[in-house]
Amino acid sequence: MTSPIRKATMAALAADRRCWKESVTINAETQMRRFGVAYRKVIRTPARTLSDLQDKARLVMLCNPKPDTIEASLARDILAMKGGVK
Repeated sequence: MTSPIRKATMAALAADRRCWKESVTINAETQMRRFGVAYRKVIRTPARTLSDLQDKARLVMLCNPKPDTIEASLARDILAMKGGVK
């Protein structure tokens, strides 16, 4: 079963890709709005599993322009984690 965070992350990533492919018209604005809605949904939903946390980290890496910030460092650490550790 796909979690709400995974669905919203995939929607945000797809909207971001389409936004760059669309010409600077109303279509690009529509994709930007879709990205914003999906991004806000991911941010508001609490992560319950490691994969949810990694999906949130992917969006941080996508939206954070500076790789030397603490947020980017945490996102890289989360993406490097592996599940199943007991």
